[in-house]
Amino acid sequence: VESLPEYVPDQDVFFEYFGQVTKEKYEESIRNMVKGYPVEAMLPYIFEQDRLTAAFLIGIAKKESNWGKRTPKLRGEECFNYWGYRGPGNRGMTEDGYGCFEKPSDAVETIGNRLVELSELRLTTEPANMVVWKCGSSCASHSPESVRKWISDVDIYYRQFAEK
Repeated sequence: VESLPEYVPDQDVFFEYFGQVTKEKYEESIRNMVKGYPVEAMLPYIFEQDRLTAAFLIGIAKKESNWGKRTPKLRGEECFNYWGYRGPGNRGMTEDGYGCFEKPSDAVETIGNRLVELSELRLTTEPANMVVWKCGSSCASHSPESVRKWISDVDIYYRQFAEK
């Protein structure tokens, strides 16, 4: 009996094709959802992130800025902060503490890295455990309803895209 060569999944043409098709469908579904919103221009950078981070970027951007329709400005100029990120951007911060970025790729990289960092610290990516994004170190000053609503709203998009 002739022995078969060792199976190497990374070299399987079928799985390579299937992975590409799945990636294309995943990206197409996000493109269709955000079509016409400012965040659409950020998709090339969002798609560079892993799927869990991308799902958070989409979900949080919807909740915090309606995908870029309501954003902080620095001296009247766009900050590309669609996530309500409070912290320094590479252009500084607005008067009320929001990070301001030179260009969309800078924003996605900074926010994406922060989301990865938070998920590693919390050992999870579940929206309920990432509410620190909304509240900071404590949700005591937020109503329980607003906290539940944030989790629920972000979870809608997170579930839709993280699991594809």
